[in-house]
Amino acid sequence: MPSREDSARAFAAILDALSRVIAPALIDAAGWRRLRAAVRGLPVDPGIGFGFELRLGDPAAGTDLYLAVPRRSRLAAYYVQRGKRAATGSAAAHLGAHLAAIASGARWAEDMGIEFDATSGSPGTPPGLFVRIRAKVAAAASLPPARTVGEWIAGAAGWRLAGGEQTALERTFDALAAAAVAVDCVGVMPGRAGRAFKVVSRTLAPAAALSVLERLCWGPTGQIAALLAATEGLFRSLRLAVAVTVAGVAPRVGLELFQGEPGTLRHAGVGDWEPLLARLCEAGVCLPAKMDALAAWPGREFVFCGPDTFGVLTGLHHVKVSFDSEPGAGVEAKAYPAAGYRTFDTIRARFGC
Repeated sequence: MPSREDSARAFAAILDALSRVIAPALIDAAGWRRLRAAVRGLPVDPGIGFGFELRLGDPAAGTDLYLAVPRRSRLAAYYVQRGKRAATGSAAAHLGAHLAAIASGARWAEDMGIEFDATSGSPGTPPGLFVRIRAKVAAAASLPPARTVGEWIAGAAGWRLAGGEQTALERTFDALAAAAVAVDCVGVMPGRAGRAFKVVSRTLAPAAALSVLERLCWGPTGQIAALLAATEGLFRSLRLAVAVTVAGVAPRVGLELFQGEPGTLRHAGVGDWEPLLARLCEAGVCLPAKMDALAAWPGREFVFCGPDTFGVLTGLHHVKVSFDSEPGAGVEAKAYPAAGYRTFDTIRARFGC
């Protein structure tokens, strides 16, 4: 296994290489500077996935970044060791302790993920934290209680789960279960103003998404129903993202749209993304320049770093359209290109290249 310093240098080199092939309409020079500052020094090894978050209706060209944190990775070990050195009770200490004990303290959990608010945050801001529920326990009948999941992810951020938050999480879990849909992941963003828990469902039908929102008394849902009707046939699967606070379900909800099964990559320009993006442009929530840049997003790039060759497989993972029940609030669209960081030998064996 490469050293921590080698891993950090390799990831920095990959970001540099991608910065030369990704259109500046999506991520400009200032966006890359903020992104590098947010993740500087992180030891990211081959096998770890990462992804970008792009605001399609915003002329600004910045990005946030998501990183998977497999429990047996050097990145996980980095956060565990960082937590041991951090001040007792700090956010870093809580995250490290939870990562160290995830195998025994959260047997229902898959590996964690972290998200950096590179566009709006500052270096040193605690990252967002997400924990995914294992596929084999994701069936609604065997889902861990909302309180169990909420307390665990809150503890990883150094929070205590409040009674109102627990009630709101339970309502959301119950509303999804009533539609025969399981929860995929739960996350928190401790670096942002305001406090909320994001709950993302597994795949569900559009009609089921509307019924869940109605069951949660979120609404009116007419704007969401109209968007679903306008994009019918332009995406293949759907997930629902709901934020809950101590006061209940937050005004903002999101529809995550996929061109394949969630967790797989479909390359922009190869799948059916262009018709969907064009429809979002017609709706005024995607800039044409960003649609064109996404269509040209690099599909496969090989990056030489030191004595090894690494492969970065990229594609458009999903598009999210967010709605707000507050009067006068607008609709927002985001794209989430993803990258699978693999050794060259792994890519060659899998793809025959």
